[in-house]
This record gives sequence, C-alpha cells and structure tokens, in this order.
Amino acid sequence: MNRQFIAPDVHLTVLPNEKFKRNRISINFIVPNARDKATMYAMLPGLMERAYEDYPDMQTFSRKLNRMYAAQLSVGTAVIGANRCMRFTVQGIKNEYCINGEDLLLELCNVLLGVIFRPCLEDGAFVKDWLEVEKFKLREDIEGEINDKRGYCVKNARRKFFGDGINGVERMGYLDEIDGITPQALYECYKELLDKAVVEIFITANNPDTAIAKLSQAFSFGRSTGAKILPVTAVECKEADFFTESMDTTQGKVCLLYTTERLLDEEERYHMLIASALFGGTASSRLFKNVREKQSLCYYCAAGFNGFTSSMSVDSGVEHHNTQRTIDAVQVELKNMIEGEITDEEIRQTKMIIINSLKSNYDGLHGLEAWYLNEAIRGTSMTPEMVMEKVEKVTAQDIKNVLKLLNLNVVYTISK
Repeated sequence: MNRQFIAPDVHLTVLPNEKFKRNRISINFIVPNARDKATMYAMLPGLMERAYEDYPDMQTFSRKLNRMYAAQLSVGTAVIGANRCMRFTVQGIKNEYCINGEDLLLELCNVLLGVIFRPCLEDGAFVKDWLEVEKFKLREDIEGEINDKRGYCVKNARRKFFGDGINGVERMGYLDEIDGITPQALYECYKELLDKAVVEIFITANNPDTAIAKLSQAFSFGRSTGAKILPVTAVECKEADFFTESMDTTQGKVCLLYTTERLLDEEERYHMLIASALFGGTASSRLFKNVREKQSLCYYCAAGFNGFTSSMSVDSGVEHHNTQRTIDAVQVELKNMIEGEITDEEIRQTKMIIINSLKSNYDGLHGLEAWYLNEAIRGTSMTPEMVMEKVEKVTAQDIKNVLKLLNLNVVYTISK
C-alpha cells in the first residue's frame, strides 16, 4: 500500500493487484454530513452516473462503457460516522487483456474524471428532467423504508439514540425537502463538494503511472478546500428510554442501542472487535446460542459495534409475546459476560472468525479499498495484518473491561 499526497487535502493510494484480471479506480469526496445538504447528497449519485458532457445521454454513455470491454461505472453515497462520502468508481479489464494494446486504465480514468468534473448541464445547472426522476426515486426509497421492518426498527432506534446530533443525519435525506430542491441549488451544492471536500483516491492496479499522472493533473487546480473529517464522537450515557411502535405484523422487532460514552482508545477498539463478535456477531456467539437456540426467544439476535459512533446495537426478530423476555435475556447475557466466565475456546473460535473476516479484505477489488478508506477517515494506517496481530493478543479480561463501558440508552420495539 502506497499513499501519497498529490494536492491540498487530496491523497492517492495505490493498492497491489496481482490476483485479479480487472483494475479499479475510486475517487471519494468526504465532507461533514451536514443536515441541510443531506437530501441533495442523496440525490446526486443517480444524477451523476447517467452521463457526462462527452456522452450526454444514457444510451451513448452505455455504448461507450461497452466499447471499453464492458467497463462498469458507479456513483454512491455513504455515511461514515459524522461524515458523508461521495464515491465515484470505475473498473475494467487490465491493459494486458486488451486486444489492441490500449491503455484502458488511462481511458477509465478519463471517463471517471469526465463524470466528476464535466457533468451534463442545462442553463448552467443540472438537467431538470433528470432531477425530477431522481426526486421520484428518492421519494420511493424513503417511503419504502417501512417495508423492511428490521431495517425500519433499527433506523428509528438510531433516530432516538442520536437525536439532532450530526451522527443522526439521515443517509437518504428528508422527505419534506425533496420537492423544494432546484437544479441550480443542487449544482451549487455539488460544486461546493468538489471544491471543499477531503479527497481520497484509490487505484487498484499494477502499472498505474499514467493514471496517477492524469489524476494529479486533474486535482492541481486551486481548490479552496476547508472541509475537515469529523472525529469519532460518543453519545452520553443516560437512563434507557423505551419506545414502542404499534404495527400489525406477524413478527415483532426489537433494537437496543448502547453507548460507551467516551471514545475507545486504540487498544480498546480491538478488544471491542472481539467482544461484540463474541457477544452477538457470529453463529457461535452468546446471543445466538443462548437467546435464540437455548431459550428459543427469537428468530435472530445479532450485535454489532460501530467504531465511528462508539455505539453497539442489538437487534432481534421475535414473537410479540416474547418481546420483553428477549430484551431481558440480552441484558442478562451482557451481564454474564462481564461478571462470569469467558472460556478460552469461545475466545479462540471468535478470534478465528475475526481473522478470517480480516483476510477476506483481499478477496475482491473493493475490500482493501474500503479498509483503507475507513483507516483514512479514522486517521490511522493499520493494515489487516496489523489488526490480526492485535486480535491474537486479546484476553478475557480485555473483553470484560470494554463491555463494562456499555450503557443501554435506547430500546425500540415494533409490536401489535
């Protein structure tokens, strides 16, 4: 892994690519997840990946990608902690597989930069008809949240947990803002993103020199920059709030959200990686074995720790009459882990699962890129191998110590 500075607030990382037949370039624009721009950020991906100046409609752009040996281009948005990441990605076959010896990696780079810096405009703004399509799609996505009851329960629990804080800003924005977004306002928002964002570029290729030169040139203009990656923050501890939403469903849903209140230090993060997996992150976890299998209280019961918000969630699907019993059982399991015995075999099995998961970052073009993007946002530079070494050293007492930090803040249930 080779990360280099190429312009103010712009870094480029080259990742090795021996085992795959395709190359990949990803350009990530990172800004604080501002509440007043969330809905516009959510609309941008579908608008941007349609076409650009050189290929100004979906049909001609699709033909262009097909001529590039069926290259693939995508634009997406993600929320990582308190930050918004707008990701532009293109991938295609390696140069050595091109029939006529083309520098396809450079051509992929040119297309990606065209999409980013030369979008299709109409009267100095985004195309109105295209924007109306994206408004319709976003409206459907937000209104359709309720159809996934598990996700709906977790999202509502998060809304109660984070409140009006920046970690609670919605990834898909807000329904009541959609109609008021104009092509000009959205284009101004986009220009500000290009001008001020922290930029992390990843090239997964073996011979990236021409693409590096092109990208360095593309970002050599006088960006004003100014955006900063926001650090991890933790929600304060308080007495747990309980919320119940009535819904005529066959299966009830439960979500519990815990906070550590303070940020975990570097070592504690790896302790919590093992602790949350042992608690409820695997098929051999305490929640799976004891709450689901032994007590038959639920259809599923899973836990996960989010290092960017210093919070842990437990969500479960239950029979309605088992809702409170499941909540109580989860709390008992957490207490038992803190106060009771954690066996060497449990720890060994969990470490093996975590290490295999870390190794899986090398199984696809996206894996290592996502890993190092998270590291850049976190402000660290750990490799998967370095984390594996940390994982191997975690003890039962380390696990107990980090679990003691958890405080239950919110319980959200869907029940009849």
